[in-house]
Amino acid sequence: MKRLLTSLLALCSIATLGAQLPIVGGSLSGSVESNSIYYMNDSALGDAAIKFGSNDYVKLTYYNDNLTVGLQGDAYLPALIGYDDIRNAGATDPRFALSQIFVSYRGRNFEVTAGDFFEQFGSGLAYRSFEDRQLGLNSATQGVRVNYSPIGDLTIKAFAGRPRLAVIDHAGSFIGGLDASYNLSSALGMDNTLLMVEGSYVARYEDLHKEGSEIFDMNIFEMVGLTTPLTHLFSGRANFDWNRISLKGEVVAKTIDLSEQTDPEAHSGLAVLGEASYSKGAFNIMAQGRLLKNMGTRLSLYDTSMGNALNYIPALTRQHTYLLANLEPHQVNTHSELAAQADLYYSIRNKKDRRNFWRFHANVSYAHNLEFGNLTWMDINVDVERQWNKYWKAAFMFSRQTRNPNKGFSDMLYTSNIFVADVTHKIDNKNSIRAELQYLYSNDYEGDWVAALLEYNMAPSWSIFVSDMYNHQRIETYRDKINYYSGGVSYTTGPVRVQLSYGRNRAGMVCSGGVCRYTPAYTGFNLLMSATF
Repeated sequence: MKRLLTSLLALCSIATLGAQLPIVGGSLSGSVESNSIYYMNDSALGDAAIKFGSNDYVKLTYYNDNLTVGLQGDAYLPALIGYDDIRNAGATDPRFALSQIFVSYRGRNFEVTAGDFFEQFGSGLAYRSFEDRQLGLNSATQGVRVNYSPIGDLTIKAFAGRPRLAVIDHAGSFIGGLDASYNLSSALGMDNTLLMVEGSYVARYEDLHKEGSEIFDMNIFEMVGLTTPLTHLFSGRANFDWNRISLKGEVVAKTIDLSEQTDPEAHSGLAVLGEASYSKGAFNIMAQGRLLKNMGTRLSLYDTSMGNALNYIPALTRQHTYLLANLEPHQVNTHSELAAQADLYYSIRNKKDRRNFWRFHANVSYAHNLEFGNLTWMDINVDVERQWNKYWKAAFMFSRQTRNPNKGFSDMLYTSNIFVADVTHKIDNKNSIRAELQYLYSNDYEGDWVAALLEYNMAPSWSIFVSDMYNHQRIETYRDKINYYSGGVSYTTGPVRVQLSYGRNRAGMVCSGGVCRYTPAYTGFNLLMSATF
């Protein structure tokens, strides 16, 4: 607990200093974020592996006319449980990293960046570098990037460098890429229409025979069909917007590669992505479809961490926020998957009272293992939100999820039905109370669940919550039924937010943007702090 209080004082001091620091000839902005957990032994979950973990980040950015300089420092004191990519030096070893440092200059029609940068080509199927602190990911490329617009309708991007791996270290590979985007509609004089054509090329180079590598050497790679250190990815894209219709398409081809270390044979890869949407007034419909064949592309052939990804392939499913709807999220199969998703929105609003409305949302998603011909995921979701007046609002959701625990390598299926009621009452201009009640019944080994949440908000600063999630009817009776309780309080003042909570957390997947990592079960105090200036 002493470490938690020390971290809180340090956060407030840095935020206050940054807000008052004068910068001659320019401006300084930044942010501070800390996530600390004091782990406790639990008779239901067992003894804690470590007593304390803390993931901390400080980011500073300096602006002066066309010049931008930035840096970010990370401290893991040590890293929280579940962040195995960062904890590889030892469970109790603090680790520090200068995870980003860069200088960028912007001219009339170009921008040059040297150092660590994040970039994405198209949807990310060919290349994406990004940071997600919730998942413990930072795949920034360290090198040089150039953005150039020789004419108004043409944009060109180029980069080269080495990628960051597992936040702390860098991969032993080098990557480079080129991306071009051209506005054809302007060149063709197509008024009220957008037609963009785009293309990308990405290459990864890594020595196939590294000294000191005991698992993979030149002979092993050759045995599985990988004979060249260069892997190439080619992407072609088109975007079309007319009236109320939007269409997008992308095709990515990859040369021979090993998607995973355990692959028995190297393969070329293919991805096809299509998106369509239509909107008119209160009605909106969107659909996506995607084909994946051997498209898992690693930053390094020698690493097995979850942060080892050159491209971005999220699950093509709805991203749930309710506790029970997010118990078993879909894990994308980059080897062989055909997936689709569709959303439909419609709202009815009282013209005399804008605070009186109905909002409807339906979502369906589907994923299929092409190699074995089995369903891997299907869910149907229906939401109804009702605002009666300025004081009362309610939302109701039903979700039916069918999942294959073996990613389609067998025909085993589990089905869960989740019901959610979410009611908010606004007491006055500052005080409100929100309650959730959830129920899940399922034929998987954990059986049925019930969950509840009660939250009291005192705007603009205070929020208090308690929640509970109970696995009350396990199908496998030899497993213990466990109560996952939690409670906490948060305080916000200006750019500073602090939240302290205590509870028991279930083991499972933590997801962000369709990408997930596994987190073991734990019980303890959790202190979240953030500040911007």
